[in-house]
Amino acid sequence: MKLDQDDVIRICQRVGDHDMDTALVAEQFEITRRRVQQLVKKYRDSGEIPQLETSGRKPYAEYPDDLEQRILELRQRRGAGAVAIGHVLRVRDGLSIATNRIHTILQEYEHVSENPNKQGRRRPWVRFEREHAGVTVHMDWYHNDRGQQVLAVEDDASRRVFDMIEVDRSSAGQSVDLLASVRDNLDAPVPVLEVITDHGSEFINPRQDIRPCLDHDFEGYLHDNDIKHTLCTVGRPQSNGKIERFFQTYDKHRWRFGTLDEFLTFYNEERPHMSLDWDDLETPAAAFDRLVPSPVDDFDDPLATEVSADE
Repeated sequence: MKLDQDDVIRICQRVGDHDMDTALVAEQFEITRRRVQQLVKKYRDSGEIPQLETSGRKPYAEYPDDLEQRILELRQRRGAGAVAIGHVLRVRDGLSIATNRIHTILQEYEHVSENPNKQGRRRPWVRFEREHAGVTVHMDWYHNDRGQQVLAVEDDASRRVFDMIEVDRSSAGQSVDLLASVRDNLDAPVPVLEVITDHGSEFINPRQDIRPCLDHDFEGYLHDNDIKHTLCTVGRPQSNGKIERFFQTYDKHRWRFGTLDEFLTFYNEERPHMSLDWDDLETPAAAFDRLVPSPVDDFDDPLATEVSADE
């Protein structure tokens, strides 16, 4: 039998106040004798009738007085959304807080807006990435809202962006110069062995089907330096999705920084990346240090891949 609060009062009065037999009371209320004894013990120890606990979640949670300030500081400093802010508060500060609560606070201060076109992920996707940092990079050109052409070089394994430029016009020559600069300055025992790009004219000669076209600056540079050129499937930009996703972050945060170097420091060294060791708030720079092979590492295939399914 399921007890209500009135039943608890009667049980405590009959046994605690009138010394009725616990077995008899248990039979009257169709519960176990042990349950009667538990209720009566609480009554005698405290002098108050025990209160039944209601099912479900507690109606409120206790938060620190400066909760809103912490959320707004993380929003301002990292430009993070509710999911990322909640994760930082749980990992760094040990708070138990729901993402919806953070989202509500951000809404109150007009830091978020609803996207009616956004839909939840319907099925998991499979992500392929290199086991070692510094061996495979993604490159892409992007047109920003200031009318500039932006080129970035992103590591496949660690998501670290080695370098990027903002210029008035894109060209194959600038693609070569940036990649060559990255390779010259990269402190890693294994050089860049593979570059993943789309079919843009800055990366290939679109009028020739035979690869590589040695007359093309970028294709010729890759050939001369024994760098594998992996082209994304036409019509499937997600093949180069890691750098596409980086440019979304660039769009969201670039305006907050006076220089490109300041933005890159924020992206690589300060902002935890959800695709890395999220539980430890790992940044791309930290992931690079973890994943770059040491000179004494013995590995047969530097272009080996790891496969993971994200739910």
